[in-house]
Amino acid sequence: MPGIMDLRRYIPDHAITTVPLLAALFAVYYLVLRDEPVDPGIEPSGAPAYYEHWLYTEDIAALDIDGELDRLALDDAARDHRIRELLHAGRYQRARTLLLEVAAAAALREDQVRLGETLMLLGEVAIHQQELAAAEIYLQEALYLTMAQDNLAGTARCYELLGQLNIRARELARRAATTYDELWQARNLTARGLYHGVGETLERVIRENLEIRRYGAAADAWEALGALHDRLHDDYQAQLARLEAARLFASIGQSTHVDRLLAGVDPAYIGAAQLADVKRDIERLYAQHQHDQVQTSQAHDYRMLYHHYLRSGQPERAWQFRIKASQTLANTSDRALFQRQADIIAVLYNSNFAMARARDYLDRAGALYEESGNPELRAQTREMRDQIY
Repeated sequence: MPGIMDLRRYIPDHAITTVPLLAALFAVYYLVLRDEPVDPGIEPSGAPAYYEHWLYTEDIAALDIDGELDRLALDDAARDHRIRELLHAGRYQRARTLLLEVAAAAALREDQVRLGETLMLLGEVAIHQQELAAAEIYLQEALYLTMAQDNLAGTARCYELLGQLNIRARELARRAATTYDELWQARNLTARGLYHGVGETLERVIRENLEIRRYGAAADAWEALGALHDRLHDDYQAQLARLEAARLFASIGQSTHVDRLLAGVDPAYIGAAQLADVKRDIERLYAQHQHDQVQTSQAHDYRMLYHHYLRSGQPERAWQFRIKASQTLANTSDRALFQRQADIIAVLYNSNFAMARARDYLDRAGALYEESGNPELRAQTREMRDQIY
């Protein structure tokens, strides 16, 4: 006992309380908060599911295509049929071009009601295309027209769609943040030799990023999957994963990453013929990216001409250039508008403002629905408001 008391003289007082606290915190981390399973193992061998990186899937059922076009009531049956056909097929950009032609005709006839309704539908289509910046432009134009006409129902609908747009922006930000976290956790587990479930996580990250059009993040996940297969000594699958990453990087013009990945490919595992096919595919995707860049730049110039002629009092000429811009973008790939996106921190930060805007727009829509005696739509805006988080 005297020996212990002598030893106590050399231990500072704060350590007597701090060490037990740290021990308790470590115990909580180890038993509750750690991110690996109790018995980490090796995931079963087998080829993972690979995904078509140029495919974009969207739940088009969420857009009431037939109901919206019935409400628009086009007097051109052939055009109406073609727009429905394109929208049901998910070919949003070509459908938007036809709708812009309808809007142009209404604008030149000074049919403000038809123009406002068409712009609202254009905004809704753009939301489902995930092109939120364009959607906001259409909806703000429609909002101006409905307010100028004292159209309570139309104004409320515009506010509701603007609320939906901002909810969508927040949802995309949260999904992007989740996949970002999951990717880094997967990399961390791989580096620590804890492989259980990592493959499935990375495949989910790839799938999710492709759905929200974050192609660079999906390519990073393919690389991480290649690193996992290296650890599992599955050289063939590791090479395939890196080639998929190279394809994705080529599709968004990241040639430096493509060269780096191709330099690390071993033809002994892939085969010279298969590697040659992959390189041709990469060249095609990169050429398509360059074509998209030219078309996107040209569409931007057409939009500038639209604004110029509109300010000059030449609406017919202006709308011709607005339609040309849409036609030009319709000739690009689905990736063209999503090749450069903000960093995940910026996306999340901006989404905080999207939440506030969504609440404001939906509150305005609900007040107008209540004023016009439409309790069902008022309840609908409240349900949408509950989706904001």
